[in-house]
Amino acid sequence: MVPTCGVPYLERPGRRRGERIVRQALVDPTVTRSSILSDVGVPVVPQTISKRLAEANLQSKCPVRILPLTPKHRRLRLQWCHARATWNATDWQNVVFSDESRFVWGIDDNHVRVWRRPGERYNSTHVVARHTARTADRYVDNILRSHVGSFLNGHPGEIFQQDNARPHTAPVAQDFLSHVQTLPWPARYPDLSPIEHVWDHLKRQMPLCHSVHDFEMAVQCGSICLRTTSDV
Repeated sequence: MVPTCGVPYLERPGRRRGERIVRQALVDPTVTRSSILSDVGVPVVPQTISKRLAEANLQSKCPVRILPLTPKHRRLRLQWCHARATWNATDWQNVVFSDESRFVWGIDDNHVRVWRRPGERYNSTHVVARHTARTADRYVDNILRSHVGSFLNGHPGEIFQQDNARPHTAPVAQDFLSHVQTLPWPARYPDLSPIEHVWDHLKRQMPLCHSVHDFEMAVQCGSICLRTTSDV
């Protein structure tokens, strides 16, 4: 052990190691505990890393996923809003919003996490780019044909909304929706869709699932809770 008697508190080795741990998380918010552990240079238990980060008010959180916007994107977004500035609640009630989200069985979601303090959710160093991987054929077979088509047939006059993900704009998807009234959607405009907020609330209520049956039961329960909350 390194003697610390008579050494000022701020100069003790343990204090310096703690500052180095915090500094690594601030410089690279995506750094993992194992990387910090290997970079400290001296044996440190994982609990020490967690403790030092907690003392600095740094918490492990999922980063916000954003879509980079060009000046053209911003101009089209503004034009879209101006064109529907006079819509009232009745107009929006005719819109069927749609979206997909990713759910994972078990505890390993293979997602990147970042170290941040409360209030730093949207800092540029704590966000990552979004991307999709669903194919157009799967989108048509598993969603449009299986669910959307039958729903819209039973609700004539409804306007279907979908974002501009590649599977949505693919010819096979456009052909399927050729006889459906759709809502034009600006590129990279996920924040207007209310379903984005529904996913957030639903995932917060979702328990750990290990099977499709568990997942379906949890979604049904979560949907009931959301409906009850919205009625209050």
